[in-house]
Amino acid sequence: MHYLSKFFILFCLIFNSSCAEKLTDVVAEKYKDTEKRAEITKQNNQVARQFGKYTEQPTIWSEVKTPAKGHPQSIGGYSNGCQVGAIELSKIGIGYYDIRRYRHRFFSQPSTISVIQNIGHELDKKYAEQILLGDLSQPIGGLMSYAHVSHQNGLDADIYFATIKRGTTPDDDYEAPAVVDKATGKMKLELWKPQYRDALFTAANNSEVTRIFVNPIIKKHLCDTEKDTSWLKKIRPWGGHTAHFHLRVRCPINNSLCNNQAAVPPGDGCNKELVNWIERQRIDTLNPKPKVKDTSPPLRPTPPAACLDLLKNK
Repeated sequence: MHYLSKFFILFCLIFNSSCAEKLTDVVAEKYKDTEKRAEITKQNNQVARQFGKYTEQPTIWSEVKTPAKGHPQSIGGYSNGCQVGAIELSKIGIGYYDIRRYRHRFFSQPSTISVIQNIGHELDKKYAEQILLGDLSQPIGGLMSYAHVSHQNGLDADIYFATIKRGTTPDDDYEAPAVVDKATGKMKLELWKPQYRDALFTAANNSEVTRIFVNPIIKKHLCDTEKDTSWLKKIRPWGGHTAHFHLRVRCPINNSLCNNQAAVPPGDGCNKELVNWIERQRIDTLNPKPKVKDTSPPLRPTPPAACLDLLKNK
């Protein structure tokens, strides 16, 4: 049995003994063909190596290739959940273009798809351009094999600070450049476009969106350049996020098994703490600490019972 399978079962035994039996059955079914499993892992590693900075950690979630049938539903939290009735986002839409389709992470809940389409329509109408999209969620959500811990319940999406003219075709492996210089704490204004500000503005003014993660330098730039900063409440500073923003949508109505994140604090967030965050980031960039390699598997919470049942049925 694969070491990750053993780990999940052990975790269940510690925190939820009833889920261990369910997960044991799931794992036994998923890994009965060890040769096939080895080939899948090899293929996943080949994909992961294209990104260098990522290390493949195969999951049983990433092997599911089709959505679970049923009424659309988000289950659990953004970093520990799954989804039913996911919708496949089309590769090309009005005002957007989805790249890296081989990752198979272009599934989401209807509300998330609607927000993306809304952003696309605004950019198409104003600029006749398409914004490039990154990862949404896997067919039934759950933990991905690399790059993310969140994006699990169909309510997260990555959108690059990169646009193309309507009707053109981007490189499917295009790496958007960072629009900030963490070492100086400044924006790379030569790379920043009004389109990116408008995409953030459109998303932040959508009632379905709860927060948008960007690098703190980007947040500070918006604080300094916007006359009305009230919409910046949803723009949340976060590490990384130098070349894309991370969109997060609230739990859909009547999704009783979905867990919303706590509401954002009051105010626009243009404060001293934001300045301090940028300074800490600058110091850490100029004086990087040596990385200590941790070979132990990361601790993950037990998936919701409904998600374990979903895995068993797939």
